[in-house]
Amino acid sequence: MATATAPSDQNPVDPAQGAVDLGVFAVPMGWLRRRPALVGQLRGFAVVAVICTVISMTIFAGLRPMLGTQWANAISLVLCSVLNTELNRRISFGLRTRVMWWRDQRRGMWVMLLALVMTSGSLWLLHEVDPGASIMLELAVIVLGNVASAVTRFLLLRYWIFHRVRHGV
Repeated sequence: MATATAPSDQNPVDPAQGAVDLGVFAVPMGWLRRRPALVGQLRGFAVVAVICTVISMTIFAGLRPMLGTQWANAISLVLCSVLNTELNRRISFGLRTRVMWWRDQRRGMWVMLLALVMTSGSLWLLHEVDPGASIMLELAVIVLGNVASAVTRFLLLRYWIFHRVRHGV
């Protein structure tokens, strides 16, 4: 004689989502699934961040012996700012035309100042604590400073520089 078993309500599986239990990430992931444009922008922003960080750190490492940490940091950030804004225009926000290019670049420079303040301040603090810090430690501090400013950078790009993408302007 076969016995009927009641379906378990503990972990219902939505076939569209697969059998993965997201735990604490279930709410944010559900929220993000309803915002595919934001997900695409975040994905593009992450790709651009990796590309620009590698290039910026390479420029910094090359200039540091000749110019010192602060000048090398400032020059690498200014040079990468134009690239960062252009890549974010194309990859993160899907803008392929030259319309408002100069305005976007000017605003991108203002956003770059945020990263410059954070990384320069972090380098200054590092050298106050450890005057003989190695280049590897300096690079780590710069990367951490850039990561700290990344959230604000994304928000400024999304809501100030490229708000026209969201509003169809």
